[in-house]
Amino acid sequence: MKKGLGIIAVGVLAIAILWGTEVIPKGIGRHVATEYVQENYEEMGLEFENIEFSTAYGDYIVSFAGEDGTVYNFRLFSGRFPFSVVYDSIKRSVV
Repeated sequence: MKKGLGIIAVGVLAIAILWGTEVIPKGIGRHVATEYVQENYEEMGLEFENIEFSTAYGDYIVSFAGEDGTVYNFRLFSGRFPFSVVYDSIKRSVV
């Protein structure tokens, strides 16, 4: 029984570390933004550039580059668990 608890504790610790170092939320955010871009702007051929946490907004900002080099940003809601796009710089509006 103790061995099982040890494995669970290691798993929880690993998840906490990956979350704290932003590996997990950035992965989630990249996936959410990529799905949004593919669903709404597939014809533009946008390519993922970067994802960063914005302390100004308290949300993640995901950047995609167009074929002409123009960079478009999408702000994700909410905070440390980026699960939806809330601002679309192509539409220049809240989603």
